[in-house]
Amino acid sequence: MIAITGIGILSPAGIGKEGLLQSFAATCSGISEPAGFGLPYGGITRLAMVRNFFANDAIPAIKARRMSRFSQLGLASAIEAVKDAGIEVNDNNRYRIAIAAGTGLASTDSTDRFYEGLLREGPEATNPMIFPETVQNIVGSHIAMHFATRGQNITFSHADISSELALLYGVELLKDGQADVVIVSGADELSTSAVIGYASFGIVSNEMRPFDRRRNGFVLGEGGATIILERLDDARKRNARVYCTIGAVEIASYPAPNISYDTTRVSMERAIQAALAAANIGAPGFISSCANATPDLDRLEADALGKTVGTSVPVTAYRSYHGYFPGDGILRTASAALCMDRGILPAIAGLDQPLEGCGLDLVIGSPRTLQAESALMASFSTGGSAAAIVLRKKG
Repeated sequence: MIAITGIGILSPAGIGKEGLLQSFAATCSGISEPAGFGLPYGGITRLAMVRNFFANDAIPAIKARRMSRFSQLGLASAIEAVKDAGIEVNDNNRYRIAIAAGTGLASTDSTDRFYEGLLREGPEATNPMIFPETVQNIVGSHIAMHFATRGQNITFSHADISSELALLYGVELLKDGQADVVIVSGADELSTSAVIGYASFGIVSNEMRPFDRRRNGFVLGEGGATIILERLDDARKRNARVYCTIGAVEIASYPAPNISYDTTRVSMERAIQAALAAANIGAPGFISSCANATPDLDRLEADALGKTVGTSVPVTAYRSYHGYFPGDGILRTASAALCMDRGILPAIAGLDQPLEGCGLDLVIGSPRTLQAESALMASFSTGGSAAAIVLRKKG
């Protein structure tokens, strides 16, 4: 069995585990009116931004000042997770520590600045120091350099299941005996170009209302989260804290246009069914949905969950707290692990009028006290990809 032994969180809803849990308890999302984005653009005035984050608190200033916000969020969360797990990297284990990262957009701000310089000034004048921050795998590189690890290092960028694929890869490395510890990180940053790009599709809103009949799009967010994976036996040998175990990670796909979801729900239902079967459970204790307040996804997910799991399992939506960004899979996984560990299930922020014809047990109004033995996290992406993760209570 594979265990989660460390968690690091930088979320718009809170920095660190306790900050996030406080927001869950108060049903207080991280959506606000930020500065520095030249808003409004297309009527957009609210974003979900990580606030009160100072990279120098975790990262040496000489390194942090050359990093994109994307890299800072990813590395700082990894530093917190490694510390939380009590992992000491040394010559005896550095070759057995792997890194798997996921991101949807990486640093769009760095990409903009680099190519703007290239177009305005030409190749001789653009700043070469910016270029490393334009690539998706820069966070994994920063983590490896910071801890001087020598194990496998891979980054996934596959839209909304990027971090889920990183988690799957990390689990398989441990099962195959190719690593003893895997640092799994997921991050994305907010930028003006990301806001403009998403807004041009008409799917961005100032209100995040998952599963609500008034939903009209998502609020863009950002964040970084990291979890530490180990084999359960290894974690117990060193008396590590175990938040939960990974019961299953399954993926599926079905043809769909690049910017559309699988309207047949085949990929969604296959991933969920496969994960429940692999974990050998009939129904989870609660569901972490991927609802993002867009008209299509919320309806498709509600129907897929109703068909595969039924309508009696409590459902929450963590994106109502941290907004939407494609690399948020590890943040949602960590959130579910914390909720299962603490016995709390947050209400869906912004949900007042449930989706018409939706029979799901949506958590509305205030959080519930819930001692769940398992949790299901559903992740569906445009292009027809889907992932489902089952977490199980430790022990």
